[in-house]
Amino acid sequence: TTALSIFSEKKGGSFRRLLAAPIGKASLLLGKMLPNFLTALVQLAVIFAFGSVGLRLLGFQPVSLGKEPLALLLAALLIALCSTTLGLLIAAIARTESQASGMSTLALWVMGILGGCIIPLFAIEMVLGPLPRIVPHYWANRVLDNLMIRGLGLAEVTTEMGALLGFAVLFFVLGLWRFEFE
Repeated sequence: TTALSIFSEKKGGSFRRLLAAPIGKASLLLGKMLPNFLTALVQLAVIFAFGSVGLRLLGFQPVSLGKEPLALLLAALLIALCSTTLGLLIAAIARTESQASGMSTLALWVMGILGGCIIPLFAIEMVLGPLPRIVPHYWANRVLDNLMIRGLGLAEVTTEMGALLGFAVLFFVLGLWRFEFE
């Protein structure tokens, strides 16, 4: 969504007008990412609310949000940030909206499979060893599992959170470096 919204603004000409504003290029891209970041946070909030409250109302076992809500909030912030910075990187690499859409789909499927979103992490790791660690989805799944299922706290998930922050910084820096502002 981040990549497609940037392409839409470039196509409509509003991105060019924003370049005339007295702000830095990094600030401009951060501003383009902000609405998608907030949307991702709302989506995560809805998922967590349904899992903990909605399932209970439907008579199912609710999902535990863990023992440290602050740790879960921080994890959600990092996951949303990682997602939006990946969108920026895709927008920087792709040349057309179609390419951005195709790259997004391919990247998300590959990362989802490697990162344990489709096949459980223990099975992926048995087959691929440490390879899944190269995708942010692996670290997002690990941090959520550790907080929500295993009941660990913030102190025990710093590695996972650090990896998500590292991916977000890497995606942003590469996106800023590769981004064509004209």
